Amino acid sequence: MNRERRLLALEERFITEPTILTMPDGSTVTLTGRGDYLLQLFADATRGNEIDPAQAAQLDLIRRSTDSREPGGSRFAELIRCVLLGPAGEAHESGKAD
Repeated sequence: MNRERRLLALEERFITEPTILTMPDGSTVTLTGRGDYLLQLFADATRGNEIDPAQAAQLDLIRRSTDSREPGGSRFAELIRCVLLGPAGEAHESGKAD
């Protein structure tokens, strides 16, 4: 029984539903990773840690997306998008509007 619980716990850490991003043109992009991959991506980006090109591409996709469907109904990609874009007034005033 203990071995079965350990195996289930490992599966939960490494197997997760993908995050589906909706882009402005209506297309979708799928992000996959371990259960905490969005949290780790967010932490690396906000702490100033070096991010690799794949992480930079994922952050750019999240920034450009308009909506997301995430495992368990979470809205973490939305939080990341808000942090990346900043307040709407500031983004538009500085000429960085998308």
